[in-house]
Amino acid sequence: MLSRAATSLALLGRHLERADHLARILGVHVALSLDRTDEPGPEFWIRFMELAGWPGSNTGRRDQAVEMLVTGSLGPSVGASVGAARLAAQAVRPSLPSELYEQVNALHWRVQEGAWQPDLYPFLNDVQLSIRLVDGLLEDTMLHDEARDFVRLGKFLERAGNVTALVTRKSAELADEGSPRTHGAAAEFVGLTPEDTLEWTAVLKSCFAFESYQARYSGGVTPEHVIECLLLDAALPRSARFAAAVAMESVTRIDGAGRRSQPRRVLRRLESMFESAEPQWVASNAREFETQCRTLLRQLEAAMRETYFHPSKVPAGVLGEEGQAMPQQQQQRT
Repeated sequence: MLSRAATSLALLGRHLERADHLARILGVHVALSLDRTDEPGPEFWIRFMELAGWPGSNTGRRDQAVEMLVTGSLGPSVGASVGAARLAAQAVRPSLPSELYEQVNALHWRVQEGAWQPDLYPFLNDVQLSIRLVDGLLEDTMLHDEARDFVRLGKFLERAGNVTALVTRKSAELADEGSPRTHGAAAEFVGLTPEDTLEWTAVLKSCFAFESYQARYSGGVTPEHVIECLLLDAALPRSARFAAAVAMESVTRIDGAGRRSQPRRVLRRLESMFESAEPQWVASNAREFETQCRTLLRQLEAAMRETYFHPSKVPAGVLGEEGQAMPQQQQQRT
C-alpha cells in the first residue's frame, strides 16, 4: 500500500475516534455540572478543558468551553476532528465504500453549518451515532484488508491514549483535592464525597462503560474499580488494554507472518504495561502511569512513521494533530 494512503487511513480512524471522544466527554460534563450539589465555578471548566486536551486554557465559563470544544481551532474540537477525518477520507475515497464516505461528508457539513447551536445534546448525540454508523459500515461493507487495518490502528491507538489520559488525570485531580489517603505504595480511597462519586461516574459514562461497570462490580462506584475497568480490563471494548490489543492485531496483520516490525515491538511493550499494572499502583501513581503511556505512544508514532508512512511527503505528525499531517484537498462540498 502507498505510504500516503496508509497515512490517510490511519488519520481517518484517529480523527473519527477523537471527535467521538470529545462529543461524549462534553455532553457528560455539561450534565455533571448540573447534577452536582454545589455550583461548579470557573475551576470546574478549566479542569475540564485540560481533560479535553486544552492545557493552559483559562476558560472558566460553560458557554465558552462548549464553543471551543465544538468549533475551536486552537486545540482538539469536534469540528476540527470531523473536518480532518473528511480530508483523510477524500484522500483515499476510492478505497472506501461510498456509503461510509457519504456519512463522514454529511456529518462534516452538519457541524460546519452550526447544527449544534439550537440544542447541544441532539447535536452531540448525532455526532456519536453518525460515527457508530461509520464504524458499522467499515466492518460490514469494507474489505477486511490492509486498508481496514490502518483505519482500526489509528482508531484504537487514539482510544488507548484518550482513555488513559481521562482516567489518570481525573484520578490525579481528585487526589490533589484530598480524596485519597495513601498507605505505603497503595492508595486507599475512603470517604468519597457525593461530588467525587459523580466525578467517577462521569468518567465511566465518558467511556460508554457505566452499564458494563454496574454489571461487573457491586457496591457502587470506587476509584480503583474504575481504574481496573477502564484501563486494565481485557474484555471491555472501551478499555485502554483492549484498545492496545486490537491495535496489536492490526499491526500483526499489516506486517504479515513472521515479521516483527518496530511498531509491533513498541506495541508489545504498551500491551505489557496494561497487563502488568495493578489498580492500586495506578491510583497512587496516576501521573507517572500516564507519562509512561504517552512516552510509548510517541515512540510508536515515530516507529510507524519510519515503517509504514516513509517516504510519504505527509508532514511528520503522522497520527494527526488538528490541522497537521493531512494531504492537501480542495474544500469543495462533494
